[in-house]
Amino acid sequence: MNPREFQKLASALVAGKTPAAIRTAISRAYYATHNVGAEILKEMGFRISEGPSGHGDVWNRFSNSGNSEVMKVGSQLSDLYAMRIHADYRLNRTDVENQKTAQGFVEQANRMIKILDENCSGLEKNQIIKAIKDWEKKVFGGGG
Repeated sequence: MNPREFQKLASALVAGKTPAAIRTAISRAYYATHNVGAEILKEMGFRISEGPSGHGDVWNRFSNSGNSEVMKVGSQLSDLYAMRIHADYRLNRTDVENQKTAQGFVEQANRMIKILDENCSGLEKNQIIKAIKDWEKKVFGGGG
């Protein structure tokens, strides 16, 4: 499945007026961005955990990519993850049920995916791979 389909679903769901639709839109927007990112990193040769630590694997690698746009996506992905947790598990948090707020997160996720698509190819791709590998050597002592 193409994870970008989650983004299309998020865009449709955020137009809904129910708390469940709005919360689900935030969740799908996060997973669209996360899965696109994981796919890109795997294509670059990086191992991404299939378990819960896979979330951090993606945003930490992007945050240490040496590319300012992609690094920003890494940080934003971590923030979007926190909102996804609120939307999926913190049912007493009604702030995530605000349609305009959710629309903002869905639009942000769309921009993040575009940034990854545009910056993780061509010459930038090789520079990003090198920067992430250098970061992994510092953190993991040889590879992650």
